[in-house]
This record gives sequence, structure tokens and C-alpha cells, in this order.
Amino acid sequence: MSLTRYRAKRDFNITSEPGGKAGRSGAVLHYVIQKHDATRLHYDFRLELDGVFKSWAVPKGPSLDPTVKRLAVHVEDHPLAYGDFEGIIPPHQYGAGKVMVWDRGVWQPLDDPQRGYQKGHLRFKLEGEKLQGEWALVRMHHRPDEPEDADNWLLVKGHDATAAAGKTAEVTAKLTQSVISGRQIDEIDGPPPKRSQLTKTNQPKARVVSPEDDAAPAAKAKPTARKAKRKSTLPELLEPQLATLVNSVPGDTEAWLAEIKFDGYRMLTHIEDGQVQMFSRNGKDWTQRMGNLPAQLAALNLQNGWLDGEVVAVQADGSMSFQALQNAFADPPPKTAARLVYYLFDIPFLNNADLRLQPLVQRKKKLARLLKDLPESSDLRFSDHLQTDLGDAFTHACHHGLEGLMFKRVDSVYQEKRNRDWLKLKCQQRQEFVIGGYTNPAGSRLGFGALLLGTYGDDGKLHYAGRVGTGFDDATLQSLGKTLAEAEQKTSPFVEDVPPRERAHVHWVRPEQVAEIRFAEWTEEKRLRQAAFLGLRKDKPAQQVVPEVAIAADAPVAKPGKTRSRNAEAKAETTAPKPKRSTEDAEVGGVRISHPTRIVFPGTGDTKVDLARYYEQVADWLVPQLKDRPLTLVRCPQGAAHACFFQKHLTDTMPEGVQPVEIKDESGSATYMLANDVRAVIQLVQSGVLELHTWGATQRALEQPDRMIFDLDPAPDVSWQQVVEAAQLLRGLLQEAGLGVFLKTTGGKGLHVEVPLKPGADWDTVKAFSKAVATHLAQQLPDRFIATMSKAKRNGKIFIDYLRNARGATAVAAYSTRARDQAGVATPIAWDELPTLASASFWTIHNVPERLAAMKHNPWADYDKARVKLGPKIVQKFGI
Repeated sequence: MSLTRYRAKRDFNITSEPGGKAGRSGAVLHYVIQKHDATRLHYDFRLELDGVFKSWAVPKGPSLDPTVKRLAVHVEDHPLAYGDFEGIIPPHQYGAGKVMVWDRGVWQPLDDPQRGYQKGHLRFKLEGEKLQGEWALVRMHHRPDEPEDADNWLLVKGHDATAAAGKTAEVTAKLTQSVISGRQIDEIDGPPPKRSQLTKTNQPKARVVSPEDDAAPAAKAKPTARKAKRKSTLPELLEPQLATLVNSVPGDTEAWLAEIKFDGYRMLTHIEDGQVQMFSRNGKDWTQRMGNLPAQLAALNLQNGWLDGEVVAVQADGSMSFQALQNAFADPPPKTAARLVYYLFDIPFLNNADLRLQPLVQRKKKLARLLKDLPESSDLRFSDHLQTDLGDAFTHACHHGLEGLMFKRVDSVYQEKRNRDWLKLKCQQRQEFVIGGYTNPAGSRLGFGALLLGTYGDDGKLHYAGRVGTGFDDATLQSLGKTLAEAEQKTSPFVEDVPPRERAHVHWVRPEQVAEIRFAEWTEEKRLRQAAFLGLRKDKPAQQVVPEVAIAADAPVAKPGKTRSRNAEAKAETTAPKPKRSTEDAEVGGVRISHPTRIVFPGTGDTKVDLARYYEQVADWLVPQLKDRPLTLVRCPQGAAHACFFQKHLTDTMPEGVQPVEIKDESGSATYMLANDVRAVIQLVQSGVLELHTWGATQRALEQPDRMIFDLDPAPDVSWQQVVEAAQLLRGLLQEAGLGVFLKTTGGKGLHVEVPLKPGADWDTVKAFSKAVATHLAQQLPDRFIATMSKAKRNGKIFIDYLRNARGATAVAAYSTRARDQAGVATPIAWDELPTLASASFWTIHNVPERLAAMKHNPWADYDKARVKLGPKIVQKFGI
């Protein structure tokens, strides 16, 4: 859709909606969700793509529950200027009613966005003020009773750490304010705010950021009456970033900093107009429990913001005690309660400015500046760090009785989920367990004898993990015993039978209480040995307690889009390939490679510098495939296991070796990229590029393609042998038409069948011809092939994707890597090699250089000689 439909539906002499025209989309793609109280209340979901907002009307709004599929009706494209529109659409105008900007931020495609949009399956990540994590938009099958122009999709939340269930998932009911004005939908009145009045500070920016200056925050002043009315743009809720348990210090020490792992309660602080609220990690308001801390936080030079840290109990001798922290929260508290101290280690928001996408070291610098003038009597502390000798630091931490250390990537962004950018290494084994029962006390003991413990497994059921009978004081025995007696039930909450000797005189309870336990080790039967009770945890729901098994600090990360349990993480410790560590100077082809040992292909452990050296080795083969062809890049700054995005336009952040090329488009012209030598390619590696995709034409004749590509894309249930046979059938058909036919693996699951052309035919002709070929095969062999993108019809079939022959479409270049965990490479092969090949992902950065060095005959040696013009005689054979 163009903006023609958008403009035709509106009279801009009446409505204040922006007229707008198509713009240019850069490396960072924005999204906006507008709450629209028209004939019926709904939410307009808009994703920036190709210079416009692709738009869907979602009647019930987004849900955080992956099992809930929300109808999303595809509507006309909107201009990018619409992202700031908030106000009233006048009566008798299309969409008349109130419009509020409910959420906004950036989105990152997980696949080719143009192709996904055309196919009707968009997978992406949101980094917004209200929504985060993985999502998908999926086109529904057209029903016979629907109008011909009906285009219904489903909006679905992905299974990740940002997902939720039940009432927690109904995010539109919890978060109701505008993110740019703070108003509710019924408070929208009069004209929309002018663009100059809209605050931009809370909008996430590009993932690659420049270091911020060190200017101190403005001095805190008493708000004037006018300022007092202004509403903050802070998110109402914030989830904490969580760490992954490891069993070793990270190897690439320059990429990490270390902090003390505090033995306390994680606490997020929300400050709005000077008012302080302190939330536990599961979102409960604990402000009233925090003693003097809220008053001290209110006195900071911070009018609006979010702080992250840990509250600990400090005893008279200066030591931290988790049990003392428990006692401090007792009702009533003991007369000699320990002192509560709040160690702060992060600042996601500072005076309305969103710092989440800034590097950690920059955020900590701002936090240190905020806390630098605190008096010695203050209970607020800056959690300092070190960046050298991490192994020695851990040894000293354990020697001095600390719980352990936290390791955080110095350039990591703040993400509201658990990931591998933050790691935790403990001096002793301890974790949370769910209490599922208790035994009777013996002798003179009060309350109970022992607790029966468990954790939740991948099946969502509680599994027995053993007993704990030590570590309780009299007060805990009495208070916890009373709580458990009130929670008794007749049946065991554990999925398996508890051994008879361990369930003697047991009372089963509802699995609601969470205990912190220290223990020596796990037995072969997965039971705790030498367990000791440390205290109850009120800051974590029982359902979130799972086996916390440490993995290697440098173990490969799981594939994106797949959820791994901590049990699965444990297997990575013994089965994952050992990551390679480069000790040589991080310079390749005259290009300096920063973070050279960052793992970019998790399945093989190959690093950023390994990738650069691969391209240096194959430069003579790769560069001719790229020369003078406009590029589309797949950038994965943190590696293939992390977020990736497409980039096709040249930006100021691209290296100098990448050359510009101007290409006309609907909005005038746009600047694309060329990489015409190996230095430019290695510079792209330094910029986080893992895939190189090229146009089917060179800059000398951009409107006349010089190749035609058929992408054989098999459904998951199609065997490799079927793919091989499909390629051979297609080859025979094309050769009968007088065309030269060449073959390339994709580094993924399919094959590319390529036809070299002499420039002459335009894009429309080449696309129409390739579509006719695909349709012909699908009609002749309907059990094997399909020429449409409908996933519902693809089971057992191979989709012949001809859409790579459209103007602006791209295909992965020969000898380019793919952003997948096994470091696969798109590789030209001879037709007689195909029957002997094990899969389309057989060739990798490890065996391709060896292949090229040993190869006696280039399978594409005659590629240029085989070029023919796609003239009338050939075209007419397929009825065009």
C-alpha cells in the first residue's frame, strides 16, 4: 500500500492529522501504538518499514500471553509523522474520535522484514516504553465469507522472559497513560500538541550509541506551578534485568566488569515528581518496609527516574546477613534490627531520559555522579566495580565471606529479562526452593522438624529436591510453622512420590513459600546434601523457582527464538564446543577489530576476529560477487544469538570503506551501500555485519537485472533428498528454455538456482518470467511445489520463491556467512556435487577456505559466458 489511500480518506483542511509523505527508513526502525477511541475503542499497531508505518487495527490491544492471539486488521499505510499524532479527529472524518500515543519505541526484525511482510509472517523484537521482547504478526487464511479486500492478521507474543499470563498479561488494562503527554484517553481534548512540545527523551534510540558527555545533571530546583502540572514520561512499571548463573570467570576479561553480589533483596526505585516508590523484583510495592531509605532517595538530585540496586542488612560488625534482613521485615521488627543499606548499581532512567540503550559504563558513570555528594551517614551506596584481575577478585570475595561476584558486559544495554550480558558467580551453592511440606518437630523443638523442598521443571510441575532441617532460629520455627499450618492440604504438591523415609509424619502444604537454601552439592538422585536454611524470600513468586544450574561463562548462547530451561543450560557446560580465544593482535587486513574474542557464532564458538580472517582468506572469491552491487546487511552487534536487524541505507555510522550509491525510489532517492574491496568487508565485520545480501543488478545498469534467482525454500517436513530432486527438476526446465543454470547452497536449509542474464530486460519482465516458471512447476507437480507464500498450504512442499527478482529485493551473496549458530556459508557448487552433499548448511567458515584452496575447477567459472538476454523467444515459452 502507498500513502494514496491514507490521503484519499482524509480532508486535511478539517483534520489535524499529518498529511505527510513517504520518508526514508534508516538502521533503526520505530514503532508506535496508538489507542484510538473511534466508533469502537481499539489500538493501532504501526511498524516503520520502507519509509512508512505499516499499520494494523487491534481491537483488544496487545496481550503479553503467548497463548492469546489477538486479531489485527491490516489497514492503509500511514506517514512516519503520524507517530507523534495525539489529539482528536473531528466528526465526519475517517476514524473520528480521540487518539492517544499509548506506546512507542524501536523494533528489530528477526527475519527479512520486507519478505516477512509479503509472506504474511513478521517476527520481531520490540524495545519500547511498555512493550518488549519477541512478537509476531501472522496473516490469517482468507475465509470465503469475508470481503475480497479483508486482510486479517494475528498479533502474538513470543515465548520469552517478557511474556506473562493471567491478569499480568493484560498490559493495556494496567498501563493506560499516554507515553508523550501522560494523559488518559478521556483526557484528550482540543488540538494535538505541537511537535516541539512532544517530549522525545523517553524514546529508545539506536543500539549503537556514542558515549555521552559528562555534563552534570541540572541542579534540582523547586518546581514552578507550571512545571508541577507537567506529567512525567517514565514507564509506570519496570522489570529488572536478571543474570545467568555461571561456574567460572569470563575469559574475555576486557569485555567485563565485576561487582559484589549482595546478599539481599533486589529493589527497583521509581521517582516521579520527587515521590519515591520502591518495588521488589516481582513488582510489589515495598516502600513502607524500607525504613529511612525512601526519604533519603527523595533527597537525591533526581526529580524523575528509575534506579536499580540491592537492599541488604548490615550488622553491627559491618557484615551483611540475609537472616538479619528477614528479621528486619518482621512484624513487629526486633529492637536491635540491622541497618538497611541500599547498594545502587544501575540507573535505567535519569530525569526522564531513557538510558537503557546506553552502554553500562556510561550509565554507571551517571549514577556515580548522582551519588557522589552523599553524607557518610547515608544508607545509600554506589556499587563500585573493577575491570581487571577478575579471577583474583573472585578469590578475594570468597575469602572475605561474600556471596560471590556479578560480571557485566561493559557495553551492555539494560534489558528487562534474564540474559548472558549479566552473569553471577557464587562462592558457595545456594538458591531458592519452594516449600511443599513439613514434618513434625521432635523433642523440645518448636514449630516443625524439617521442610520438604522442590523446584518447578520444564513441565510446569513441582519436583522434589530434598529436605532441610537446620539453620532455623526459634522465632523462625514459630512464625513459619504457623504460616505453614494455615496452608496445609491433603495431597502432595510434588509430581513424583517422595521416598517413604523422607515423608514420615509429613504435612503437605500449598506451594506458596520460597526459601533461600545453602547446600554442599547435588546427589546423583538430584537431592540436596548438607542443606541449611537461610531465610524466606518474599520477592520471588514460587512458580518462577526452577533448578539453577551453573553453565560455563563462555558457553555458546541458545538460538534466538528458542527458550531454554536452566536444565538445558546445564547441558551446554559439557556438550558445547569450547570457544576459541584469539591472542594475536586484533587487526585484520589493516582494520582494527574491537572485541575480537566476542563469540558471533555460538554453535561453533567462532569469534568476531575469526569471521574477519575468514573473509580475508576468501576475498578473491567474495569481492567479485559484491562489486558494484547495492547491499542489504544483516547486523548482529552482539552475535548471531542476540538481536539482529536489516540495514540497506548508508548512515553516518558506517565505515569509510563502504561507498555510497544513489538509487531513485518513491520519495526521490536514497543512498545505498557498496562494498567493493576486502577492506570494506572487514570494516563491515567490525560493525557487526554477519550477512551480505546484494541486488540482482549492478550500479551501471540498476534497472536491468543481470541474474535471476529461484530460492528453493522447503517446509520443515521436507527431506533434503526432496530438495535435491527439486533443484534438478528446475534445472532441466530452465535448460530447455535455453538458459544457463548454476547452483548455490544458502548456508541454511535451501538452495539457490541462479540464471545469469545479459542486462536488457527490466525488473518487471524478469520477475514475471520467474513467477511463470514457479507457477508452471507448482501446477505440474502440486504435491512437490508451491508458488505462493501461504504457510498453511506448505506442509510437505517446497516454496519456489521468485520474489528475489523484484526491484530492490536481494539475495545472500556467494561466500557470505549467515547469521546462524553454526557459521554456515552460502557456497557455489557444481551440479555433480549436489547428490553427495549432506545438507545446504554443510559449508562453513571452517571448510570453505580449504575447499577453495584444493579446488581444481571453479563451478561458476562459466557464469559470465552463460549469460543470455531474456528475449521474446524465451519469455514466450512460459506464456508471457
